[in-house]
Amino acid sequence: MKGDIKNIIFDLGGVIMDLDVGKTIEGFRCLGITNIINETGHHYTNRVFYDLEIGKISKTEFLSELTKMSDQDILPSAIGKAWNAMILGMPKERIDFLMRLKNKYRIFLLSNTNCIHQRKFLSQFKKQYGFHFNELFEKAYYSHEIGMRKPDIKTFQFVISDSGIVPIKTLFVDDSLENINHAKETGLQVFHVKNYDWLNLVENNTH
Repeated sequence: MKGDIKNIIFDLGGVIMDLDVGKTIEGFRCLGITNIINETGHHYTNRVFYDLEIGKISKTEFLSELTKMSDQDILPSAIGKAWNAMILGMPKERIDFLMRLKNKYRIFLLSNTNCIHQRKFLSQFKKQYGFHFNELFEKAYYSHEIGMRKPDIKTFQFVISDSGIVPIKTLFVDDSLENINHAKETGLQVFHVKNYDWLNLVENNTH
């Protein structure tokens, strides 16, 4: 790690929030929607998922497109429930740790997400913790709100410019190696999360 870390940019799913994509895949399978993930298990096979993530299409348009992918007569609400099945929760130890980090660093969020998932996890968080999730960060950048997504290097450049941070003094924390590698191109320092191992390691590497 080079230089003194002053800022930390966190990913959401797979880092702060527990995810189980298998639950959504199974939920869709029961609705007659199959083959949504490619052979690597890391990319969607249909552009509609990415269009939702950058706010190019609405929730209604997304659900409508998915009904066409099924050979069953299904309701949009059933698709929405299956789509949200992957969202689990945000363990208290991670939230407490973020609260402590706020006293030492400028903390940001950069997440590839969508309006359907966002509504689910924000509501779930508020019910559990009694305050708004975004209050954990100086600013939260959601792909569907800024119109771009990781690993596009323009996404990292936008966050750097908008937040006024210095890349060499900023740690980017993500569970996707593809995102990590593209973030490096902007000069950001990086920490690749594997199995939610970031709490102690991030703290040790930012001293």
